[in-house]
Parts: sequence; C-alpha cells; structure tokens
Amino acid sequence: MKVGIQTYSVRESLTRDPRGTLQKVADMGYKYWETCLLSGLNDDFGLGIPVKEARKFIDDNGVKIVGAHIASRTNLDTLEAMFDYHKELGNDRVGLSAHFFDDRDDLLQKCEKYNEVGEFAKARGMHFYYHNHFHEFQKFDGEYVMDILLANTDPELVSFELDAFWAARGGMDPVELIHKYKDRLILLHQKDFSKTAGEPINLFEKAVDPQKRIDRNVYQNARKDTSFAEVGTGTMDIQSIIDAGNAVGVPYILLEQDFTFLDEIDSIQISMNAFRKFSGIEWA
Repeated sequence: MKVGIQTYSVRESLTRDPRGTLQKVADMGYKYWETCLLSGLNDDFGLGIPVKEARKFIDDNGVKIVGAHIASRTNLDTLEAMFDYHKELGNDRVGLSAHFFDDRDDLLQKCEKYNEVGEFAKARGMHFYYHNHFHEFQKFDGEYVMDILLANTDPELVSFELDAFWAARGGMDPVELIHKYKDRLILLHQKDFSKTAGEPINLFEKAVDPQKRIDRNVYQNARKDTSFAEVGTGTMDIQSIIDAGNAVGVPYILLEQDFTFLDEIDSIQISMNAFRKFSGIEWA
C-alpha cells in the first residue's frame, strides 16, 4: 500500500496558512492526499485554494488527490461544484465523513440516499464511499450497522473507507474487517490509540451504551482527546493492518490524526517516521 494523508490532520494549519501548510506536507513526503472539510475557508471541500492554483500545486509537487470528504449536510448543488473541483484535480473519489442513525429504519432510509448520491456521482465520473467511526459497530436487531449499510447499498455505487482506529473503538478487529469488507474497501485510515488513554479502546465497554441511540452529541462526549496518538506511539498493531490491506489489494493507507497535543506538522512527521519502519509500505 501507498501511504498518504487525510488533510484533516493539519486542518488548523490549513485554515491559518493554506499554501504554506500544503507545501510543508508535500515537502515532508506525503504525496497521496484525501481532502477534508475546511469550513473556515471559502473553499471548504478542497485544498483551501482556487482550483487552478491547486492543480498547478499538485502537479509541481508530485501530489495525487485520492479522495475527499463531504459532510452529511452537503446538498446535490454543492456536490456538483465539489465534483467539478475534484475532477479538475484528477480525483474521482468522494466520501461521506460521518453520519448517525436513529434506528434500523432511519439507516435504511439513509442507505437509499447513499445509493442516490452514488448514482449522482457515477453519472459525473466520480465514485462515492462511506467512512466509519465507532457507532457503525452498534447493532440494530442483532446486526451491525455497517453490515446493514453495505447490504443495502449498491456495490457499484457505494464503497467503504475503513478507519482502523474507530473500528477498534467500536470493539472490532480491523484486520478481520479488512478481510470481511474486502470487496467494498477502497481506502484505509490510520492513527494510533494512546498508551495513556486511561480507558478501554472499546468504547462500548464503559463509555457508550450500545443499546441506546448514538447521535453526534454522544459521539462528541465519547471522543476524548487523550485517546489519540501518533502512528507508532500507541497500542495498535499497525503492521498487521498494513499486511491485511496489502493482502486484499487496498491501494492507500492514509494518516488521519483527529487530534494531537503537538504542533500538527510535528505530529504528522512523527507518524511518517513510524510508517517508514513498517514493511509493505510505498511512498510513491
């Protein structure tokens, strides 16, 4: 697999200095990027700079855009503009960063919407995917939310981006999930679970009741800054995740650092140094 970065990892730096931050990330050696939402900027679905300038930047620096996150509030008009932006950058993948589900019926209704967005994307030469957090491994009527979601979306229209950290926070084994979902899996997200988190990695053990509705507020309350660590500094078996991804043909593993106590640039450098020590990794 090739190593890349979700630009959410440097979101605060991007908001302050888009061009300077992008240059630092590229110079560091991250060449495969998934863009995040930048609500503090006029361009909140790309790189924070006009598309022609962005295209020149990625061409000049040997960067490839391999994905982009959208929010659940994104309407189709905004999607059209986003698709146009990303097609000009050479990216054909756009994913939903997060969604929450009241119950099975609500989930099934949203699956219909995902298929619609997937069809909308396909008609424009794009591909749609879903990114998980921990609550997709809650069960509705004895079935995991993630299983229901994938069973009720068209494989031709909706793919999956597995966040290994968040899957573990949902009590799952990321390696098993990589093999289970291999036919739908197009990207991996990776960070690490802190050795000093002071809580179980499985949020369903203590922090969250899996029998109750999990909404954004529950998610935010369960999400502790102290749980996040740079790659290679925590407790996750990342080499096994890399090996599994390679075994099933996932093309990219992307650093997504949801939170750091460090300067963001220092943080992603630590993770890069760790990634370079793993086997089965490519940088270009």
